[in-house]
Amino acid sequence: MDIVPLLARVAGRCDVPPVALAAMMADRIREAGPQGLTEPLLERKCADFSGLVARLSLPVEPAEILQFRNAAAAALAAGRLAEADKALAHAELRAIDGATDLSVLPPERRLLIAENRADRAALSFLRTRPEAYQEAAARYGEASALIGRVDTQRSRAAALDQARSLARISEDFGGREGYDGAVAALRRLLEQLSALSDTVAYATAQDAVAAALEGLFKLTGEGKLREQALQHSRAGLEYLRPEEVPALWRTLKLRFGRLAATLGIVQKDDNLLEEAIASYAGLLSSWQRQDDEPRWLEAEHMISRARATLGKRRIDLALLERAFNGLNRVSNAIDRSREPLRWAELQDQMGGVLASMGDRYSEPVVLEEAITAFSQALEERRRDRVPLDWARSRANQADAMLQLARRTKNRDLAQRALSQLVEAAEAARQVDPRVTADFQARLAEAGAIAQRLVDG
Repeated sequence: MDIVPLLARVAGRCDVPPVALAAMMADRIREAGPQGLTEPLLERKCADFSGLVARLSLPVEPAEILQFRNAAAAALAAGRLAEADKALAHAELRAIDGATDLSVLPPERRLLIAENRADRAALSFLRTRPEAYQEAAARYGEASALIGRVDTQRSRAAALDQARSLARISEDFGGREGYDGAVAALRRLLEQLSALSDTVAYATAQDAVAAALEGLFKLTGEGKLREQALQHSRAGLEYLRPEEVPALWRTLKLRFGRLAATLGIVQKDDNLLEEAIASYAGLLSSWQRQDDEPRWLEAEHMISRARATLGKRRIDLALLERAFNGLNRVSNAIDRSREPLRWAELQDQMGGVLASMGDRYSEPVVLEEAITAFSQALEERRRDRVPLDWARSRANQADAMLQLARRTKNRDLAQRALSQLVEAAEAARQVDPRVTADFQARLAEAGAIAQRLVDG
């Protein structure tokens, strides 16, 4: 990988000096090499940089402290991170002005010192190594304690920043340590908050806990973590009104809907699916697509998946039709050339909905459309690229072919479907033996259907 063009491209897109972005990524490059750089990571660091620079540009008094902060901003732009931290350290010493007990200082002085400490935390966070993130978390914790009751809202914000710094250790470097630390810190914060009197802070903390628990689930696969994340999302929404903080309300709605839909599908819980559908429906009815199209499409996709699953279980044609229309809207908005696997996933899901709808139609055309949809999915879900996804789409297509064979009493088609399902099951077993049971059950059912057709 050629690092320079990548850094220049992302820096230009984010309006960050390339030399600054290179300085932030220096530790990552030394430890992980060029392969340690990804565009999402670079974009996150750009956002971290821009946030700190914006805070350093805010007016403060006395003038001497402002000069130090201006010097820090200039050093940051030039990629001299150590020099920037030194300037902020001088600003902090000037604000302390020889005091040995910060708790007795006037509130405005304590706030100034704490805000500067938080900025030094943000500066530590620019470096891409776990130890720097740990240092950032410690400094945010110090800032929160320094502020205390001088500004409760700002103190809580620093505590949240501390937890987010810990979570980002896991997000950016892997492992569960960061998530575990974030969850513990956030639960301590929640003990100090009231859902009724501190509604926004409470909802924000609940969302942050849910996000960390989701991250832990992705790392460990422990199902209880996803259930806990759902509980925290539900608690965050309980007293939060949409008009209080619309962006937070939408984020919680999306998270709750995604968790409820996923758990509803996995646990075969219709009540959770209905909750997910209601959550997404309320969100989509109050949210214009052009306001945030990527997240709007996420909501449309997930509500369609929930409707599809519920429609299949209840043999509800109206739900299935709404699910297909929603999936089709999302598919039409996806650039296949840029996101081929996401596009293929949607084709596979539409094929599944059409196959379920085929049971309710006397004409075979819907099943034929389902088979075509699976064929389109397989154009991108190639065996050499994503073998397990290939096996699943191949098996789904075989099921639809078998349905059509049974409808049309086509023995040859039934035999082809059975052979295709055998091939898919073997490919899946080679990739992940844990899925064998599902494929074997489908094979047994398909074999019985094919045999009845052959026997006449």
